[in-house]
Amino acid sequence: MLKLDAVKDNDSKKKLNKEQLTAVKHQKGPLLIIAGAGTGKTTVVTERIKYLITSANVKPSEILALTFTEKAAKEMQDRVYEALPYGYSDMWISTFHSFCDRILRLEALHIGLDPKYKLMSEAECVQIVRNNLFKFNLKYFRPMGNPTKFVAGMLQHFSRLQDEDTSPNEYIHWVRKQKEKNKKLSEEARIELEKWEELSGAYKTYNEIKIKEALMDFGDLIVKTLELFKARKNILKIYRDKFKYILVDEFQDTNFVQNELAIILSGKSKNITVCGDDDQSIYRFRGAAVSNIIQFKKNFPRAKVVVLTKNYRSTQEILDKAHDLIKFNDPDRLEAVEKIDKKLIASSKGKTKGDKIEFIHRDRVENEADEVAKKIKEIVKQNKYDFNDFAILVRANNHAEPFGRAMSRLGIPYQFLGPGRLFKQAEIIDLISYLKVLYNFDDSVSFYRLLSIDYFDISARDLAAIGNYARRFNLTFYETCRKVDDIFIGLKTKEKIKKILDIIDKHIRLAKKETAGQILYYFLRDSGLMQKLINPDSSEAQKKAANISKFFDRLKTYEVDHEDATVSAVVDWIELSSELGESPLAADTDWTEVNAVNILTAHSSKGLEFPVVFLVNLVSNRFPTVERREQIPIPDKFIKEVLPLGDYHLEEERRLFYVGMTRAKDLLFFTAADYYGEGKREKRLSPFIFEALGDEVLSSEQLTIKSKQLSFLDYKPQRSGILPTVPTTGYKPSIHIDYLSYSQIETFRICPLHYKLKYIYKIPTLPSAPLSFGTSIHTALRDFYRLIKIDEKPSVKFLLSLLEKNWIR
Repeated sequence: MLKLDAVKDNDSKKKLNKEQLTAVKHQKGPLLIIAGAGTGKTTVVTERIKYLITSANVKPSEILALTFTEKAAKEMQDRVYEALPYGYSDMWISTFHSFCDRILRLEALHIGLDPKYKLMSEAECVQIVRNNLFKFNLKYFRPMGNPTKFVAGMLQHFSRLQDEDTSPNEYIHWVRKQKEKNKKLSEEARIELEKWEELSGAYKTYNEIKIKEALMDFGDLIVKTLELFKARKNILKIYRDKFKYILVDEFQDTNFVQNELAIILSGKSKNITVCGDDDQSIYRFRGAAVSNIIQFKKNFPRAKVVVLTKNYRSTQEILDKAHDLIKFNDPDRLEAVEKIDKKLIASSKGKTKGDKIEFIHRDRVENEADEVAKKIKEIVKQNKYDFNDFAILVRANNHAEPFGRAMSRLGIPYQFLGPGRLFKQAEIIDLISYLKVLYNFDDSVSFYRLLSIDYFDISARDLAAIGNYARRFNLTFYETCRKVDDIFIGLKTKEKIKKILDIIDKHIRLAKKETAGQILYYFLRDSGLMQKLINPDSSEAQKKAANISKFFDRLKTYEVDHEDATVSAVVDWIELSSELGESPLAADTDWTEVNAVNILTAHSSKGLEFPVVFLVNLVSNRFPTVERREQIPIPDKFIKEVLPLGDYHLEEERRLFYVGMTRAKDLLFFTAADYYGEGKREKRLSPFIFEALGDEVLSSEQLTIKSKQLSFLDYKPQRSGILPTVPTTGYKPSIHIDYLSYSQIETFRICPLHYKLKYIYKIPTLPSAPLSFGTSIHTALRDFYRLIKIDEKPSVKFLLSLLEKNWIR
């Protein structure tokens, strides 16, 4: 083990301040680290892990580090692994869900669950309810016109019950008690009770279906793990003994059941460190309970509290105004509850004062956006900042459009950093359209999309001619293309369409026995699109190739999880996922490398920082938004978190505004307009402006100019010499590789192009016979040893039955 001197050296390199060092070197017992915005929270958590390993003689395998998102878990893991020598890779650093999934895969049999359960996505949860609808005996929640109307709402209801660790039996028992207690009910109360009775029964049915079919949703992972630990004290002891130290990052984002899991794991030693900031709790819509961090001292009365207030990001002006704003959430804050001082102090050189926050107020939203664009251009001209130093924070994704248009009009490069949905990307819609054509020839919209793919280069005039012919003779696009010789279009277009029809005919015959992924592979190969994919000639082409690679990866996962992965099944799954707004994220690109203004939501900005920030659309009903209640709220009886004294929705919006303010390093602007869209009524300014700026609102507001309406001349694009250029020739895409296996090296040695297709772009290929055989043997042996470890008697017959079950055909 390394000695304390090594850590002291490391401390000096990291230049940890006094409070950070206190948190890092805390010995035993519960520790609450209250880390304000920009105070080096992640650094403290990772340094504490390193300190425990290198100086406190704690084995890496004895540390459990939990966080809220995969991104945060990966960042923490990378930082720890970079700082520690090789051989420290057996630490458990993961999200709560990943941790529970790992536990249940090993121990689920102890509570009668199948450890080979399938984890369902939201779309699959909806599908399972729809497929079993008549088992639910619904009356109140099954309108005849649309029998599945309330399925998503019911599932959200069940998910909230899971967040509060409420079982179906508890729910049913509560309903019975209500019926016994209230014998004489009014008509309204009787209907309400019948609704709860129906929901409690549906909740139980839903759980029974999942257990019977070896299925789990994400809420089950935590609930079942907690159930396992409560019911099987022997298993709980194993993991309490294993994890001597528990660390939870972003503790303010945990829900009730996650908090219970952390408490039960900490055991008698109570070596639990939690790090968070109640003022940055912004995920209530996901079930997060800010009361977890506020009530931590009640759960652990002897907990040491360390408050990090030295901010290494923002100017003191920004920090003071942000503190003025967030104090309006008192008394529902840790600062008030624990009687501590959380006011942040600017500790970076040159940040002790800072420029005043400027307030831009215009009459219409397009003029507000225009003024933001002009202000950005003006600041860039002063040669202080590049375009990628700017961030425009909107409250919702659909508020970004006017600002994008304003940037385009002034020739300012910009990028939207919202969650890019894979199924919404143009190149993926093209591939989905091809599957839809194979699924249903009458889908003219998809067929038109197929013909419009850039690679086929069919002119707009010829597409219009095909469309006119189809309308004239009341034909589908597919039927029209079958009569292509009768339409007045170019000869080259006729040849292309005939080639596309030949490919469709060929693939229709294959669709009965091949998976959707394999069919799409044949389409890329037969159409010639594969060649374009292999040799991207620009960064945009590389991004499209990466998205197609990710789509194939997702199809491969679907094929593993579902017996039926035919074209029809995959199309149904994609349509249901799109309907629910559920889609994998598009391929990641390094947005920091692009010199463009960043437009993103306030939620997406969490964890980021920018030299210049614009908080926009600051009017009532936009920021703060109107409260959106759950479709089917759970009964108050089951809400176990301690609710705030004030308006929890307004407090959550205020915390989100605080997060937005504290993203700014140097300059911060507030902007608003009187009118949005076609609204006739003037909007009221957001109360948060006045809470943050107080009496300085008028002095910080720019003179409201009665702007003239934008004319068509304003839409002429202005060319800028500083727009980022994208090379179209001689382009060399960057390829990042973290890991090379023997198989990958051997594949590359035999054929580099084969390696590129298989491992970089992940184009599916049929598994070889040796690979299928090896996988079958490995899975059978794994199940054999897992089952005999529990209670099964070993025998050749039993082993052969497992091989038969796991044999890949």
